[in-house]
Amino acid sequence: MTYCVELVRFTVADADVDTFLERRQEAITEVKAAHPALWSVPLCTRKTDGTWIDVWIYETRAAADAANADVKNLPKFLAMAALIDNVEIEATEMPTGAVSPAPIRLPVSR
Repeated sequence: MTYCVELVRFTVADADVDTFLERRQEAITEVKAAHPALWSVPLCTRKTDGTWIDVWIYETRAAADAANADVKNLPKFLAMAALIDNVEIEATEMPTGAVSPAPIRLPVSR
């Protein structure tokens, strides 16, 4: 079995970063509720050139396609998407054996 990994590259205006991050959390919750085959969204990082990379992992390519086709019914996702530009999405495959045995657990500072 392979998972579908979407590598999403984009830009966010500096003034909107905090709002983007808040809306991203809401969007993930909304997409997961509507599409339980969203397996994980483990990483969102800003590169030194100001571009961002977000990683969305679905159980299958069909599940990713279904979630993407349903975007018009996901207002929290659309609110997040309204803050990003220059979007590029690359869908890849991740074999089950490539899943890390050490899940990402970072402390959250507030």
